[in-house]
Amino acid sequence: MALTPEAAAAAFVGERATCVPFAGGHINASWLVRRGAERRFLQRINADVFPDPRQVMATVTVVTAHVRACGEPVTCPALLPTLSGRPWLEDEYGDIWRCSEYVDADAKPTVGSAHDAREAAFAFGAFSRMLASYEGPPLPETIPGFHDTAARLRQLEQVVTMDPLGRVAAARSHIEALRQRAPLADLLPPRMAAGAVPYRLAHNDAKIANVLFDRGSGRARWVVDLDTVMPGSLLHDFGDLVRSSVSRAAEDAASPEAEAELFEALVEGFLRGVGDTPTATELELLESAGRLITFEQAVRFLTDHLQGDTYFRIDRPGQNLERAWSQLALLESLEARSQAFRAVVERLGRR
Repeated sequence: MALTPEAAAAAFVGERATCVPFAGGHINASWLVRRGAERRFLQRINADVFPDPRQVMATVTVVTAHVRACGEPVTCPALLPTLSGRPWLEDEYGDIWRCSEYVDADAKPTVGSAHDAREAAFAFGAFSRMLASYEGPPLPETIPGFHDTAARLRQLEQVVTMDPLGRVAAARSHIEALRQRAPLADLLPPRMAAGAVPYRLAHNDAKIANVLFDRGSGRARWVVDLDTVMPGSLLHDFGDLVRSSVSRAAEDAASPEAEAELFEALVEGFLRGVGDTPTATELELLESAGRLITFEQAVRFLTDHLQGDTYFRIDRPGQNLERAWSQLALLESLEARSQAFRAVVERLGRR
């Protein structure tokens, strides 16, 4: 048994609310709530992904309040308390539910233009800058080791050895391609340990799908899905921006290509948003961050496919294998353009 979304919504908006499943996102279950003229956004936290959903909500509550208090054009949707005044709902089955204002805005699962890329990058740059001003209690890791690429690789090798579903044989080419690029996993850890790349609060899922665009102006105005805000690196966020927005292709497209126009827009927008926050070393590593996170995401998609698709939601069998292959193709494209993209960073970073 589980609480119905209508019963959960009633705790926030009252009885007689209707709930329509909301498409998008790989992790949490989401609904659009309607009650009369009111519209709200309801989610149930995925406890299989987040080991401590209460901790997740405590972080989301604090970060949302901090970002909204900054008073900048880029913000986050407001969280709405239950009718009894609680910041979230914990039902009798142990599930955690949250409700937020519904923002009538454009969501873009993939980038459609250089304008989109520039705006999304500006939003996440501004978000990083606002997080840098946070002075409250230290925030914990909501998913321990989220961007520990070396640990992700070890997990993949363990699953390859076990082959619980007999899927390894069909994925051999993917596995070997990732093994060849294993040195990428060592890009950031020694630099972060030495302090050359500082630990910062980061969104850690900085893809264009987690930015909402104002319908009138086309400007990126809201950053959403704050469940993974935790200590990390500014480079993790920029790397995920590149991964998700340097190509116009879908995340499971067969042959995505990294576009120079989109990469330049991402660098320009991010640097404008983040201001003088980055260190010289962070600027130096911006280009390689895109390759790192694209590699890491390919590892994660492939691992999940071999394990039985327990983390990323799929619409059809084999979709996570297709996603892994797509990320590998994008990585090859980024590798081919590495020198040119590095020159873009050097040019724009001097402004």
